[in-house]
Amino acid sequence: MGADLVAPPSFENLVQIENDPAFLEFCCPRTGYLLWPLVRIQFFKQLISDLFYKQASLLVPASSVPYRKALTVLPKVLLHNIRQPRVPSEILVFATGAGQFRREGQWFNRITDYLVESSYADVATIEGLVDWHLPEPRWNKNVSYWTPWQSAILLIGRICSRDEHVRQAREILEYARSRAFALYGLSVSDRNMEMLVGVVSRKIARLPVMQLAYRNILKKFKPRLLLLEEGCYSDHGVLNHVAREMGVRVAEPQHGMISGGHHSYNYAPLLRESEKYRRYLPHDFLGYGRWWNEQISVPVEKWVVGHPHYSEQFRSNGCVNAEKRDILLLGDGIEFSLYLSLAKELDSLLKGRYRVVVRPHPLERVKVYEKYPDGMAGNVAIDRNRDIYESFGSAYVVAGEVSTGLFEAAGIVPKVLLWETSKARFSYPVHPFSGFSDVQQFAAAILAPEGGQLSVVQDDIWAPDWRGNYRRYLEQALA
Repeated sequence: MGADLVAPPSFENLVQIENDPAFLEFCCPRTGYLLWPLVRIQFFKQLISDLFYKQASLLVPASSVPYRKALTVLPKVLLHNIRQPRVPSEILVFATGAGQFRREGQWFNRITDYLVESSYADVATIEGLVDWHLPEPRWNKNVSYWTPWQSAILLIGRICSRDEHVRQAREILEYARSRAFALYGLSVSDRNMEMLVGVVSRKIARLPVMQLAYRNILKKFKPRLLLLEEGCYSDHGVLNHVAREMGVRVAEPQHGMISGGHHSYNYAPLLRESEKYRRYLPHDFLGYGRWWNEQISVPVEKWVVGHPHYSEQFRSNGCVNAEKRDILLLGDGIEFSLYLSLAKELDSLLKGRYRVVVRPHPLERVKVYEKYPDGMAGNVAIDRNRDIYESFGSAYVVAGEVSTGLFEAAGIVPKVLLWETSKARFSYPVHPFSGFSDVQQFAAAILAPEGGQLSVVQDDIWAPDWRGNYRRYLEQALA
């Protein structure tokens, strides 16, 4: 980092790095696809990680495959996929699989299955597996799993990576690195550059097979509309491009926190105005509410739909609990030890007046559970509820840095507080929360008789009538 950098830049500043016509010229010679969508997320994550994440990195090495578990699950997945009918469907859902929870004894994807349930057209789903967990029995019977294709694509990327791919990756990354230093004095270490070059070269190597896989899938299902979770993430640029080539409309249903500090939902003016670059993004974004859509600068058509899972959980009153005595701290998926340390300090200050609970982010859940198998870290409890709304039932306060759960707690939990760190201020340039900066302020805010409410209208956060809004969108999208 340059010595003249006084304060960390906002993400609005950081995107100026890509505000350069050269990023529209780096292309894969074999497919013609732009390379910046393959690079963008990893490069900005590295900068953000160096600026704000001190105990862990936003970019972690790929975890080793648990071969025993994989060898058990993969044959089941292959057999399941073979048995699934490949009939044309007007809507194809492409989901990560991260939203699974139990609903009436069946696994239900809180991000996409509500939309499947409320669609009047034929719908098929392709879904990933998280931690090699096969969610059975499923409510959604028309699901194929992406894991076999994904495994093959990743393997091909490793096998087919050549010096030419490494050269292309290094060229665009070095250009981005030079822009970051020239504009903001930000540097990327040689060690991290080599890691990024390795990641990106494998992505370039697997571009042709990705293109082929996506084309085959869209040919088989023949959708008119693709609902793509994380559609604005640049890693999905190839799928967006292939869908547009084949005349398929693409929409991203909001799946979590978006803000002016989110790397996937804010782009430089030059890219926003480039027809060439917009082909790597969805046509539409289906937001939780007007407030969210106003926070982001991504060149898509923004629709207000609502948050199905929040609305259904709120309506069912499944979170009501007379004894609300938990202080629930939400992890960010990267620095769990930071949250646990804060929780332990808070517990010592509160002296047993409340139960202090830390909820691991889904990205770190398995690792945390393995480390604390009895669900306790000293006097601090480790939350093991799969669905966050179960945890809200006994929570008097919910707090965190960067989490959609803060918004979801509003109207259910008496107090919602933002931990106002530099990371939180970067991620939320605009937010509606009361906050605290240290453990003493945290304890004081808990014990204060008032405070902790949203400063914006609830309906602007969570639009009412999500079913009606979604159906009106489908009427237009499928017209």
